[in-house]
Amino acid sequence: MIDYDKVLIKPIIFVGPGRSGSTIISEFVLSHNHLGWPDNYLEWMPSVASTAWLTRLSQNRFWRLDGEKGQLNKTKFMNNYIPRPAEAWSFWQSITREDIDFSRGFLLHQRASSSEKENIRETLAKRVSRQGKQRLAMKFTGPARAEYLHSIFPDALFVNVVRDPTATVNSLLNVPFWQAQGRHELWWHGAYSSAEQREFNSIKDDGIASTAFQLSKVLESNERELSKFGNQVLTVSYEDFVANPRAVTNRILAFCQLPNCEVVDAKVHNCRVRDQNKNSEKLTSIREQVLRYCGSN
Repeated sequence: MIDYDKVLIKPIIFVGPGRSGSTIISEFVLSHNHLGWPDNYLEWMPSVASTAWLTRLSQNRFWRLDGEKGQLNKTKFMNNYIPRPAEAWSFWQSITREDIDFSRGFLLHQRASSSEKENIRETLAKRVSRQGKQRLAMKFTGPARAEYLHSIFPDALFVNVVRDPTATVNSLLNVPFWQAQGRHELWWHGAYSSAEQREFNSIKDDGIASTAFQLSKVLESNERELSKFGNQVLTVSYEDFVANPRAVTNRILAFCQLPNCEVVDAKVHNCRVRDQNKNSEKLTSIREQVLRYCGSN
């Protein structure tokens, strides 16, 4: 009989605002051959457990094909169909109870029920085991949802990714979904006071101000939540990663108590990391406005 609890010992959870660099940093670490994760197939077909076996077809002793988010580097042919780490929002929406909006809620002071915890743990443990991996790892953007996740995985290790807020705001404003929706509405809910909602309504037509306002709330709430878990949290910056990908990756591996891995070493060596903060003229033009809201973060 498989001991599913073994793969749930000290699961690794990457968190950080969208466009903070959490994807590329987590992809380096999640390529470790010990780690299994919620994947793109779980996102597409959350109720089909058998798709977990596909990872064994793409990663085995004969070959290894890693799917990647097509964001910074050229991807492989048929990349979208290669199993890769995913936030799998549709899975989380389907497995959490009705009053939990996992994809759009801050989930402050929320905890999983006993049945919820048991179902989530069993489902993810089975998936990682079917992938042929030894340990669970995940990544989420936006609010950390740390208290809720900690109630399910009390020994979880959180890797908190942060980036210069001006660069984060600038990057968000160039994402189509944020241009169409996020800049004009409070994208996440459950953390704003009535006064804050009124303030947002007064600036929602200003894309820079409305985006900085929301980013500030995410950064502030993440810092407050994660501060409760002490040495279970490691904070790394995108800027440090760009300057020295190997050093930051090794720091995360050590924090997560993961051994050296040839796959991770090869990814660090072969993946070109480009500094996305270089548009200094654009960043300078919006920095003062962004810091009006995010200056204390």
